[in-house]
Amino acid sequence: MYLNKINLIKHIENYATTGHIHDELIPFYDQDGKWCGAPIFWLYANKITRLKIILSSYLPPSRRTIKDMHGTTLRTSFIWRGDKDVSMTYSEIGGSLIVEGNANIHASCLRHVGESLKSSTNKKVYLPNLTTVGSHFQMMHTFEVKVPRLRHVGGRAQILGQFPPRLETVGRSLGVYWSFRAESSSLRSVGDYVVLTKAETIRLPVLERIGGSFLLTLLVKSIDVPQLESIGGDFMAPCAERIRARALQSVGGNMDTSSAKGFYNPRIKAGGNWITYPGDVEEWHRNEAARQALKREDILL
Repeated sequence: MYLNKINLIKHIENYATTGHIHDELIPFYDQDGKWCGAPIFWLYANKITRLKIILSSYLPPSRRTIKDMHGTTLRTSFIWRGDKDVSMTYSEIGGSLIVEGNANIHASCLRHVGESLKSSTNKKVYLPNLTTVGSHFQMMHTFEVKVPRLRHVGGRAQILGQFPPRLETVGRSLGVYWSFRAESSSLRSVGDYVVLTKAETIRLPVLERIGGSFLLTLLVKSIDVPQLESIGGDFMAPCAERIRARALQSVGGNMDTSSAKGFYNPRIKAGGNWITYPGDVEEWHRNEAARQALKREDILL
């Protein structure tokens, strides 16, 4: 869920005047009806005194949940602190799901989180029916995250280990850490940069676009991205000996493919400097001249 900062301020100031809580503010309360805040709010709270009034507001139970054919939707955020296990039956959470502590998380009915899903737990996270997260998805302390149906993350995605098996789009940056073999058969688009640490082999067969930089460590030896058409920032793969990217047309920043013999092709337009395998550019032009000569001979024959 995206709420324009101007609307947010307008609704908060309206509350200060009328005492009415606009529906667009509901995701920024917790399950107990207390204001838990929106990121943009804290940028203005110290400057505009009237905004502080919302801190003491209270959302009644009747406005926190709704029921439909899919189950019960929690319209607010769900905030959990401590090590006691988290178990919930909501089908949707309109705000954020945030767990601060070291607890197992179980929500077998949960399909959608409107804002962010963040946790500091190093225990099990079991969300078997979750398909979309509207903002950030951050699970940086546990390898035991089960989200087999997750397809779309609207903000940043930061995870340990393997890619969620059905993840298709990430609206902002993607970081997959401690994944020695980085593979995804479904990932199509990432809005900002991609970071893959510890990966030795990368295989993303349907990935078409990276909006920012493609940042790889010196461990990477093989990159297989046959459908990738554009990289918005840098493409730095200095130790990759094999790069398969036949659809690549543009890289917005610098490139380093200095270990990938035979990868150079002038169809790829780099916005910055391109460090190629030594002699690759000259070899390509020699081969191209030979190909053109063969074509002329075929015409004469």
